[in-house]
Amino acid sequence: MNRYRILSTILVSFLFMSAPATVYANSSWHWITTSPMKILPYVIILTLIIEIASVFVLGKIKNFRRVFYVISFANLFSYLVPYIERAYRFIPTSGGFSISSAFNKGPHYIVLTAYLLLTIIIELPITFYLLRKYAKSKKRLAISIIGSNIITTIAVALIERFVCVGQW
Repeated sequence: MNRYRILSTILVSFLFMSAPATVYANSSWHWITTSPMKILPYVIILTLIIEIASVFVLGKIKNFRRVFYVISFANLFSYLVPYIERAYRFIPTSGGFSISSAFNKGPHYIVLTAYLLLTIIIELPITFYLLRKYAKSKKRLAISIIGSNIITTIAVALIERFVCVGQW
């Protein structure tokens, strides 16, 4: 009996420690500094520069223009999918499909761990499939795509958290 009492005490203590201490009922979230929507063009440019340079140099592809177009195309999907999905989830509360709500409603940073997985799931097949014939090494191409996506996702997440500050 003593063993079960100790185990249940540990589990209940863990549950209490993992629960949030404050509750924001009946209040509204707003961005203090700026919305993620306003910094999006800048982080897209930064992302494109890093990913294009990485895939062009590390992937050893001769045709820069092709790399530019393919990376831009893949990033278009990679950036749009999370916002469209979030806008879709806001339909019941906002009364319709609203991209603005995806950016401005709620304390939700767009770039999270799932976003990294999503960008790799979306960008890796598109970029790899369209550039594999032009790469000297398919392995180096795949590594450059995955590596550049990890670097840019972490950079965008940090920028988003430092620049976009909000409160209840």
